[in-house]
Amino acid sequence: MHSTTQLNDNYEVKEVINLQTNQKLMLLVNGLATLIMVVFFFLGNWISPFFDAIDRGVENPKLLMLKAGVTLVGYFIYIILHEFTHGYTMKHFGAQHVQYGFTGIYAFAGSKDDYFDKYAFLRIALAPVVLWGIIFLVLQLLIPGWGWVFYLLQIGNLSGAAGDMYVSCHLLPMANSIYINDTGVEMTIYDLKK
Repeated sequence: MHSTTQLNDNYEVKEVINLQTNQKLMLLVNGLATLIMVVFFFLGNWISPFFDAIDRGVENPKLLMLKAGVTLVGYFIYIILHEFTHGYTMKHFGAQHVQYGFTGIYAFAGSKDDYFDKYAFLRIALAPVVLWGIIFLVLQLLIPGWGWVFYLLQIGNLSGAAGDMYVSCHLLPMANSIYINDTGVEMTIYDLKK
């Protein structure tokens, strides 16, 4: 069973992770996201210089503006698709009802009425970064001249999943018996009573 709407009396709250109200955690996750952006930008720039691509774009300013627009609009669409990917995966693992929203800092998908086992939750958390990572890589390789557009979207994919990656790494060493209730920006972890 990957999800349930009710835990039995043998379970108790072990920990609450709130990415919205825990200031230290919010700074850590946003710092991690920034570090990912910087590292991957410089890595991409080392392989294919960004400003060389801009210089080539100056020869065709309309195409350069189109690529900039596709990058910006594409990222906002990606954020929505990222959350729908979480939601779809929650439904796949048995969620009864998925809520979507935006807190001003984070977009989210959550299911306040469902408790997911550890491995279902790890797949829910990491599904968007894996799925969209593959899609952006394929697009980058298949559409010549648009590599940096899809690479910037890939950087957004990786940095935007910093919270998902943090929570996944935090849960990995925990017992296989845990269940997680994810309301969007707050995850409550339950485990068997000692």
